[in-house]
Amino acid sequence: MAVDDRAAIAHLLRRTGFGPFPGQVEALNAGGLAAAVDAVLNGTPSPLPAAPTLDDGDGERPPEWWIRRMRDPGAGLVEKMTWFWHGLLTTEYFKVGSWRQLWDQHQLLRRNALGNYRTMLQEITIDPAMLIYLDGDPSEAVDPNENYSRELQELFTIGVEHVTEENVKAGAKALAGWDVNWQTGVATFYPAHAISTPVMFLGRSCLRAEDVVNAAIDHPACAPFVAAKLYRYFHGVEPDPTRKAQLGDLFRAEGYEIFPLVDAIIRDPALFGADRRFNRARTPVEYASAAFAAIANDDIRWETDVVDEMGQLPFFPPNVAGWPLGNRWLAANVAVLRAHIGNEAPAIPAIVDAADPVQAALDRCALYEVSPRTRDALNTARAALPNPTVRARMLLGLVVSSPDMALA
Repeated sequence: MAVDDRAAIAHLLRRTGFGPFPGQVEALNAGGLAAAVDAVLNGTPSPLPAAPTLDDGDGERPPEWWIRRMRDPGAGLVEKMTWFWHGLLTTEYFKVGSWRQLWDQHQLLRRNALGNYRTMLQEITIDPAMLIYLDGDPSEAVDPNENYSRELQELFTIGVEHVTEENVKAGAKALAGWDVNWQTGVATFYPAHAISTPVMFLGRSCLRAEDVVNAAIDHPACAPFVAAKLYRYFHGVEPDPTRKAQLGDLFRAEGYEIFPLVDAIIRDPALFGADRRFNRARTPVEYASAAFAAIANDDIRWETDVVDEMGQLPFFPPNVAGWPLGNRWLAANVAVLRAHIGNEAPAIPAIVDAADPVQAALDRCALYEVSPRTRDALNTARAALPNPTVRARMLLGLVVSSPDMALA
């Protein structure tokens, strides 16, 4: 008898992508869970489409472009990791005011998504969009802005418990001297606006931005702090202290290469335990991508409007901390929007013609384990609707808007 790993594979794809998309789980199930994990970790992403319209002309803007890319089953783990970094090293359009600069930053995150964290942090520290967003443009040594120095430590490297005002001020001095030309979008370093004598930052002598980043990365708290963020992203829970230390040691030993850390987190058998299944809410971009695929709707503009109304439009984070995980995504206003998507469900032939239309609707949404309450509601609807076409639409709509579909 063939092994049925569909429930575990669906869980894997929910956490490492923006699906699962119809048929994706079944295609991977033939090789079993271990082969599916290998495919996710070692897969080559499908080619990127042409870049979006930026600051001039009509056409698809970066939020719509990215939402369309999320809908690509071949986008893979790189896409989910690019989204993770956008939520951590985040920047917001209204503050920056330039799609071109945000798009350049997006490419920076995509290029480094599974690469080296030190390299990515060095690059983004002097990235024009980040300099504007966190007020490093301009920042002069005589009165340096402290925003980036603070967030570099609190959010990006060591955590708030390790931050002191003395280090915030020292880091800000060593980071000063950069300025962005708003006409060209180019960031330039001006030695005359920078310090000429090193400062002590996190126990290291630092003169320039590169020194500040290296000191933060090399701090003993950095590797476990970043490892724990990634663990929580994929597992939905905090790692226990032992696991956090293990992953931190791995990250440091691998020279802050991101892929080996992600590989260890995803291959951890705990990821597939019962306590990790559906243990957090799907965020709007995760939910909408899977739901619109399930109802076979390719209206990217509508999907973009939906994630915006739900509160998670790409390139428009609510604050410097990005978008939180948590039950806020299960609020009543979000549930209403999920129901609206469900109301648009068509009569998919595979559900209309199925011997068990309830299971066919669940399969369409890659839900192979659902609550008894949801299954009872679906069976009740099936019994009340003798017309196969009407029944198929209703069942798919109910699954798409179900509490189970709202969970990752």
